[in-house]
Amino acid sequence: MFLPLHDQNNEPVQATPVVSYVLMTITVLVYCYQFLIGLGDAEESLRFSLRHGLVPAPFLSGKTDYECVIPLDKPSPGRRPGRSSRAEEEPGEVEGPSELRFQISNTAAGLWLMPLTYIFLHGGWMHLLGNLWFFWIFSDNVEERMGRPLFLLFYLAAGVGGGILHMLLRLESNLPLVGASGAISGLMGAYIILFPGNRITTYFCPVWFFIRRLDVPSWMVLGFFILFNIFAMSQATLSGGSQVAFDCHVGGFMAGLLAGWFFRDAAPAKPRVPA
Repeated sequence: MFLPLHDQNNEPVQATPVVSYVLMTITVLVYCYQFLIGLGDAEESLRFSLRHGLVPAPFLSGKTDYECVIPLDKPSPGRRPGRSSRAEEEPGEVEGPSELRFQISNTAAGLWLMPLTYIFLHGGWMHLLGNLWFFWIFSDNVEERMGRPLFLLFYLAAGVGGGILHMLLRLESNLPLVGASGAISGLMGAYIILFPGNRITTYFCPVWFFIRRLDVPSWMVLGFFILFNIFAMSQATLSGGSQVAFDCHVGGFMAGLLAGWFFRDAAPAKPRVPA
C-alpha cells in the first residue's frame, strides 16, 4: 500500500489556503466538544453523534424520533479466577450484551442537516488525525485551483455525495456515519484530475517487512486508493457490512472526479500583491 507523506517537489502553492485552515479548525473544535461531553457523560457524547451523524433510516423516512442500535464486540463467556479449561466454566454463565440501543429525539433541522454535520464528527482521535493528515496533503492545491468560495462548496458537496452513496446502499441502517473521509476522498478525486503529474512522497509497503520511501505520480497513489476502496466496498457488501464506510469513500471520490473535470482548465488563483 501507499502511505502519502507530502506532495512537495511540485510547483509551490501561491495563495494562502484560508478555507482549508478554517475547515481544519472547525473539525478539531467539534472533536474537542465531543471529547469534553464524553468526560462528563460518555452516553451523552454518543447521543451527540447519533443526532448529528448521518443515520440513513431516519433521514430517509423523515422521522425525528428514532432508535439507533450500536453493535458491540461479542464478549467471551466469563470465567472465575484460576480456571484454565472451558470444561470448568459454570453452567448458566451468560454473555454480556451484544448491542446498545438508544432512543433519539432530533429536530427536523437536525435531521436534514445530517449530510453536512456528519462530516465534522469523528469516532476517536486516530480517526481525526488520519483524516486531517490526508486533508492537509491535498487541500491547498485544490483550494488554489478552485478559489476559496467554490472550494468550500465543493468540499461540502463531496461529503454529501459520499453520504448519499452510503445511504443508497444501507437504506434501513440505524448506524451513524461520522467522519470527513467522504469529503476528503472528494479532494483526492479532484486532485488526481487537476494534478495527475504531481509527485507524492510516500511510504510504499507491499508487505509488512518491506518499506521504501518513494516519490510517485499522484495518479498512482490515488488510483490505488480508489481501487482498494472499491474492492473493500464489494467485500463488505458480500459479507454483510464493515465498520469502515468504504462506500462513502467511493461516493466522495467520484464526486471529486466530476468536480475536477470542470476545473481542469482553470488557472490557479493569483495572490494579491499589496500596493
